[in-house]
Amino acid sequence: MNYLPFFEKKQRYFILFVSEIIFRKADLMIYLAPLQGFTDYVYRASYAKVFNAVDAYFVPYISLKNNTIPNKYIREILPDNNGQNRVVPQILAKDAAEFKFLENILVENGYSEFNLNLGCPYPMVTNRGKGSGLLPFPDEIYKLLDYFYSSDKGELSVKLRAGFKSAHELEAIIEVLNQFPLKEVILHARVAGQLYSGEIDENAFAYATQNLKHKLVYNGDIFSTEDFIAKQNKFPGIDTWMLGRGILMNPLLPHEIKGVQVSPQERFDLLNTFHQTMLKRYLEIMDNEGNALNKMKQFWIYFSRCFPNQRKVLKHIKKVKSLNKYGEIVKSAFYENRG
Repeated sequence: MNYLPFFEKKQRYFILFVSEIIFRKADLMIYLAPLQGFTDYVYRASYAKVFNAVDAYFVPYISLKNNTIPNKYIREILPDNNGQNRVVPQILAKDAAEFKFLENILVENGYSEFNLNLGCPYPMVTNRGKGSGLLPFPDEIYKLLDYFYSSDKGELSVKLRAGFKSAHELEAIIEVLNQFPLKEVILHARVAGQLYSGEIDENAFAYATQNLKHKLVYNGDIFSTEDFIAKQNKFPGIDTWMLGRGILMNPLLPHEIKGVQVSPQERFDLLNTFHQTMLKRYLEIMDNEGNALNKMKQFWIYFSRCFPNQRKVLKHIKKVKSLNKYGEIVKSAFYENRG
């Protein structure tokens, strides 16, 4: 394909193999969060190919629409699209019947580990009694978990918010969670109404560390090594961390947290290769170049944070209408900030 000469130039692939690196903490684990619209299978596969410091990839939720699963969700869970070592699909359901339907689809595709979404804060989800919309109803959560554990189906984890309206809701939820042999609990200690703004409720997370009987995973507002160190100092018993927007803004953040040293030149090559890998794949699977371009524009909403002049870069990319012009802008952005 002769789309962009720039993207056809030979690149040095600096693939970082975890087995060759001594981490600051041998038991430190990092998960990629499931962010609907951003961490799709193209992103996950491209990330895994170029970087190697994420220990598990969580698939953005699948759910029912008009009693069936939309094709966009099916593509996300196909085994051929998920070649990473540990891929965990997430289920968004309001009751046991929906959960069963979605779980059966996942089992048919070879999955034996699942994650229950009790955290999505958006009204279009919560108004239907799903995601964090279930948090005020611990009895309903009990029914979902009781259904799953009524037979041996595999492993289940839960990702949740501290509450729907109040973090005090967490107390009753933990009482329910403690009654089941969950693999782990991933807590984003905000209430639903905050969406992704405002402060993390560290008191709520501390309550979970003291009262939850399961392995607890921290999620929320880790955008730098400094953020991570601050949270690690506050919660020293936590050894697993889920990062979402932090990785989108800086794909090398897991390496930095794990103590991996990357030179400015290596950083340039890794980010460049990552970008090229994604673009190539979107061009292969999309119906036309315009759709691929739109996906890459969305990618740059966060990826532009990798560059000192990120506002200028993002402004130009948002306005671009052709793939060739896009290539020129991206080439300029990379080479202006080359190490």
